[in-house]
Amino acid sequence: MKTLITGASGLLGSKLAELATHSGHEVYSLYNSHPCTFGKPIQLDITDRRTLHKVLTETKPEVVIHTASITDVDLCEANPELAMKVNAEATGSVSKNCEEIGSYLIYVSTDYVFNGRRGNYSEEDKPDPINAYGSSKLRGEEEATRNCSRACIARTSVIYGWGRSYRANFATWVYQKLRANEQVRVVTDQFASPTLNSNLARMLLGYRTSNPWNPSSCRQHSNEPI
Repeated sequence: MKTLITGASGLLGSKLAELATHSGHEVYSLYNSHPCTFGKPIQLDITDRRTLHKVLTETKPEVVIHTASITDVDLCEANPELAMKVNAEATGSVSKNCEEIGSYLIYVSTDYVFNGRRGNYSEEDKPDPINAYGSSKLRGEEEATRNCSRACIARTSVIYGWGRSYRANFATWVYQKLRANEQVRVVTDQFASPTLNSNLARMLLGYRTSNPWNPSSCRQHSNEPI
């Protein structure tokens, strides 16, 4: 299986590249600033439409797993135009290219597309983002499903795990604080269902103990959270 992963040096992307490589996929690992460990590394600014088109048309992946995005909620709030450019407009470019070359697209989104007032959301619930990050990711979902006829949305929640050395995530930050016997100060009015990056990567790759990855395991235009 020829698989292209955007954001392949990120918390989820790096684990996807690792597991896909170990399972025998031909992996193309797109990254921006931090080099990748697994797959064939390709440095690329995801907002560079011309270069993106060149890479996708030359590699012609059967599957594109699009994880590249700005996930820093505070940064998105401070610079909503940048959030839209990276999380939404670039997704539009990726999805159009996937349609052109016949690739199956998996777009990794977020539970931030909901307002969080109720919880226990399903794919049938109406999105209602309340910040710039959620709005930009919802727009990315719309771009993906509008432009690509073979697209799947995977809404995730608080991804954590090991594999990205250059930036801590919430779980590793807490671990480091506790290991150093330092006080941990966090919000007490928020509930979430954290997702281990390796578990999510296996789900996105359709891992089964004996069965290879199959795009049909992810329902087209499902908006189904994983």
